[in-house]
Amino acid sequence: MSRIWIIIVMIILIVIAYIIEPINSVKVDVSQTKSVKQEKNYIEKSKVKTSKIKTSKAGINKKSINKTSLIKSDEMILYRPDDNELQIYSLLSDNNILITKFQKKKWGTWDIGGWYLSEDGKIPSKEYTLMAGGSSDWEYAFRIRTEARGKYFFTGGSHGKEFIRTFKFFNADDDTNMPIKNGEKKTVKRFKILEETILSTTYEDNTPYAKVRREYIISPSKIELDTDFKFTRDIYMGTSYVSMLPITKEYGRYAWFLGTTNIIKTPEYGETMADENINNYYGKTKALSVLMWGDKNPAYVFKVSISDANMVDEFQNSLKTFYWDINKVANKLYFSKYENYEDTKVKKGTEWKNNSEWSINVLPENINKD
Repeated sequence: MSRIWIIIVMIILIVIAYIIEPINSVKVDVSQTKSVKQEKNYIEKSKVKTSKIKTSKAGINKKSINKTSLIKSDEMILYRPDDNELQIYSLLSDNNILITKFQKKKWGTWDIGGWYLSEDGKIPSKEYTLMAGGSSDWEYAFRIRTEARGKYFFTGGSHGKEFIRTFKFFNADDDTNMPIKNGEKKTVKRFKILEETILSTTYEDNTPYAKVRREYIISPSKIELDTDFKFTRDIYMGTSYVSMLPITKEYGRYAWFLGTTNIIKTPEYGETMADENINNYYGKTKALSVLMWGDKNPAYVFKVSISDANMVDEFQNSLKTFYWDINKVANKLYFSKYENYEDTKVKKGTEWKNNSEWSINVLPENINKD
C-alpha cells in the first residue's frame, strides 16, 4: 500500500474512532494476573514525577521560535544534563521539537525514559509536555520464579533485579565511539546505544539467570531495539511482556491493532473504567503492530511493532497484545507471552532474539503550520 493510501486510511480511522462509543473489554479479575498492582504502582509514581514538568498555556507550534534554525530535519542533537540522563532532540514534520529521553536507574541500567514535546522550542528545553513514557517500562518485564509453584516476581526495567555490565554510545552511521560529557551537545543523524546487562533472581548481582545485550538505534522520531537474551539457569516464567508503550490518555486514547478491524476508544483523560479489583483490558488480540493517537493532537500517530510472533510464543496466551486503561491519566500497550498458571520452564542455554520499534508520525494536515 502506498504512503498516500496509508494516510487516507488513517484519517478515516481517526474519524471512525471519534464517533464510536467506548468499547469495554471483558474485564479481568486481578487475581488472574498476579502482581498487576505492582505495575500499577509504577504508573502512579510516573504520574507524580511528570506533574513537575512545566507546560506552556500557549501550547505548541509557537510561531515566534524558528526551530529549524536550531536543528535540521534529518539530524538529532544529543545533550547530557548530568550523569543520569541523556536527551535527544529531533524535529517532527510539523516543526515541533521532540525530546527522547534515556534515564539511568539507581541500580545502573539505562532505559528509555520517554517522549516529550518541547514547549519553549529551546535546546536544552526547560518546558516540555510528556506524551509517552515516564517511569514505566518500554523494553521488557519478565515475571519469573525459580521453582515450580513458587512465588512470582518481576525482573527488568523499573522492577529492578537487572544490573549493568557495559554501556556505550556510538555514531550509528560509522560505528565510531561517541562519549558525551555532562553539559555537552553533539549532533548526529543516527545514534546507537549498546548496553549489556544481567537479569537476576534477587536484588544482588551474583544471582543471574540471563545475560542481555541491547542495541538501540535512534533516528529522528524513531527508536529501534534489538535485544539478545541468553538464559544461564533454568527458571519458570509467567505472564511477561516483551515490548510496551506507556502513553498519556491525551495522546493515546485510541488504538488500532493492525491487521485486524479492532479499533478501540478508551475513557478520556481524567476518567477510567478500571478500579482496585478489576482491570480494563482492550484488544487481547493477535497483532504485531499497534497505532495510537489522542484528542490533544490527533495528527500525532504513535506506532509500536515487534518483529514476529515468535517473540510472544505465537500468541498462545490469553492476553496476547492488549491495551490497558490503567488509571485516569495513562493507558499502556503490552505485547505479552505465557500464562501465570502454566509454569513455562525456560531452560538454561535458551536464547531469544527480539526486535521492537517505536515511532511517531505526523499526519499531513498538521505539517508545516509554522
